[in-house]
Amino acid sequence: MTDKSTRIEQRVATRIPIRVKVEYTRIADFLDDYASNLSLGGMFLQSQEPLPIGTRFRLRFRVPGQSKSVETYGIVRWVIPPKSANDASAGMGIQFDDLKPADQVSIDRWMQLNPDALLP
Repeated sequence: MTDKSTRIEQRVATRIPIRVKVEYTRIADFLDDYASNLSLGGMFLQSQEPLPIGTRFRLRFRVPGQSKSVETYGIVRWVIPPKSANDASAGMGIQFDDLKPADQVSIDRWMQLNPDALLP
């Protein structure tokens, strides 16, 4: 597993902090957690029970200011396991897989409207 600094260096897309509810499925369970940042390439999904690295799953979320939800697949690329019962840093780095062009435009437009929130 790579350390956090290596993951940041490997990141290709600019990310912006966000707090949006993400609905997703795990086997037969329907779950929801919150994303803490978003980019054209993916998101960090806060979760006390992150999925295993390599898991591909369906997810849905709404970009702020947009009426239509983004529905796509994600792949877990890295995980931060919880250190305690309410560890807000726990979760999983998700890479979007099969993001529709209209959804890419929606995310990109939102990011352009929030340039001051860019994360390094």
